Amino acid sequence: VSKLEREKNQEVKQIKEHEQHKSTVVVTELKVKLHEEKMKELQAVREALLRQHEAELLRVIKIKDNEIQRLQTLLNAVRDGAPDKVKTVLLTEAKEEAKKGFEVEKIKMQQEISELKGAKKQVEEALTMVIQADKIKAAEIRSVYHLHQEEISRIKRECEREIRRLVRVALCIYVFTNTLEQQLDEKDARRFQLKIAELSAIIRKLEDRNALLSEERNELLKRLREAESQYKPILDKNKRLSRKNEELSHALRRMENKLKFVTQENIAMRQRAGTIRRPSSLNDLDHSQEEREVDFLRVQVIEQQNIIDELSK
Repeated sequence: VSKLEREKNQEVKQIKEHEQHKSTVVVTELKVKLHEEKMKELQAVREALLRQHEAELLRVIKIKDNEIQRLQTLLNAVRDGAPDKVKTVLLTEAKEEAKKGFEVEKIKMQQEISELKGAKKQVEEALTMVIQADKIKAAEIRSVYHLHQEEISRIKRECEREIRRLVRVALCIYVFTNTLEQQLDEKDARRFQLKIAELSAIIRKLEDRNALLSEERNELLKRLREAESQYKPILDKNKRLSRKNEELSHALRRMENKLKFVTQENIAMRQRAGTIRRPSSLNDLDHSQEEREVDFLRVQVIEQQNIIDELSK
């Protein structure tokens, strides 16, 4: 039995070793394949980066060549004794830069003006709608107020007529009872006293009705005050919208004035740049004078750009 167990253990051990060897071989093969795939990917990335780098170098070389050619042209123009051409080129470049900046700022300001006009239009439409709603609400409140006043006046007149009628009836009854008491006997007097008691009850009922009518009148007055309190916030909102509309109008006028000012400054700059005298030859123009004029133009362009930046802010 021990021998069989040992043989069995040896077989199990050999099987484990064989399986471990197989797994080791498989892992090694997978590592080799993974390494090859990574190397291929790295090679592809390296080639792509090289192509991108070469394309970027060609683009930079082309830009530098164009810049060198332009500078060479300017240098040849200076060597050939043509300062007018250099000055013209500088003036043209300065004008183009100023013109581009001015056009960009002009478009931006026009867009802002359009936005302000749109906002103003929306506020005006909202204000018009609120005013119309206020007018409708005010008309309704006035009509309700007039109806309440008419109802109160009618109730008051009816109460006064009823009170006067009751007073007349009471006086007539009092006179009639006094007369009857003088003329009739005790039995008739008791019967008329009962009649007077019934009439007094009727008078009390009418007084109760008068009190109810007074309560209704007070309730109508309370509802009228509540309607007036609801109407007050609408008036406040109308005033706020009117103030906002005026502020937008002022802002729009300020932006239009700034645009006119910048346009006039640009026209004046163009006129000053066009009226600069150009020398006929290199001997007629002093080199320092030329530098001062070019510096003056640059300062003017910078000032104009600063004005545009301030307006854009």
